[in-house]
Amino acid sequence: MKKLISILCIFAVIFSACSVFAFAADTEALPYENSQFYEIGDYSIHYRVFPAEGTRKGRIMMLHGFLCSTYAWRNMVPILNEAGYECVLADLPNFGFSTRETKDMQIIDREDIVIDLMESIAPMNEWIIAGHSMGGGVSVNIAIEEDVKALLLYCPAPQSEFPSAMKGIMTSSPMKLIMNLFFNYGTRIAPLVKMIIYAATMDWQFAMDYDVTGVTDATQHDGFGGGLCEMMFNVKATALDRADEVNCPVFICQASKDVIINQNMKDSMNNAFPDATAYLVEGGGHQCIENRADEICEATLAFLEKSL
Repeated sequence: MKKLISILCIFAVIFSACSVFAFAADTEALPYENSQFYEIGDYSIHYRVFPAEGTRKGRIMMLHGFLCSTYAWRNMVPILNEAGYECVLADLPNFGFSTRETKDMQIIDREDIVIDLMESIAPMNEWIIAGHSMGGGVSVNIAIEEDVKALLLYCPAPQSEFPSAMKGIMTSSPMKLIMNLFFNYGTRIAPLVKMIIYAATMDWQFAMDYDVTGVTDATQHDGFGGGLCEMMFNVKATALDRADEVNCPVFICQASKDVIINQNMKDSMNNAFPDATAYLVEGGGHQCIENRADEICEATLAFLEKSL
């Protein structure tokens, strides 16, 4: 076992050295043309702003799901922009091109980071907040604490705290090494990534045509797996017991063929917001915000038109 760990460590050191060299050779490169970074404490948060077309009706902060990034919203954003909504997309800590957490950092709750970013752009009461999957749980916590105009939840997944008894194992150097190696090299197998996309969308053609670099460029960057190991123990649970403190209209979109979140998770979110406007994507998978963007945006815009 010790010999195996030593071999893995050698590979990790070699890979890290190559990564540092490659990054240093192109320090001015940005992930996207409109990429920006917000600095707060030990964190550098990657975000992108997409201005509204014509008269702006509102601002939407959009938070992605687990293993995703700003890329996941690419098909919804143009439709929302055309309808008059400015969209701000942020990579949550440890995801996309934002800072990976380590044991040596001063940890800040991701909700507080997002609130700080939002307030640096506009007052909180001007914002609509949208979250997909994991980002839905984060969005709920923000809507509980802050006065926002509306809460949009897409296949939302309430977050829970990870058992502290597992921390020693999950945040150990060998585990982080294994996770980094998996995301650095396992995600280079395009057919495997496309099979995951299929499971998430339930759309075979969409998965086959998918540009996997939109996912893999981020997961192969800068210690992604190790950051996830630390993140598990820094997550604030979604406070569904305080859902009645949300003082804005709520929209909940679920998908009938979502195999990523179970029925109990769906029910807990739906029950927390009994007065929410509900929409079901028939035949849609968990990642329906990508392949069913037209349909979801139509339902979202109808909700906003009626509610605001």
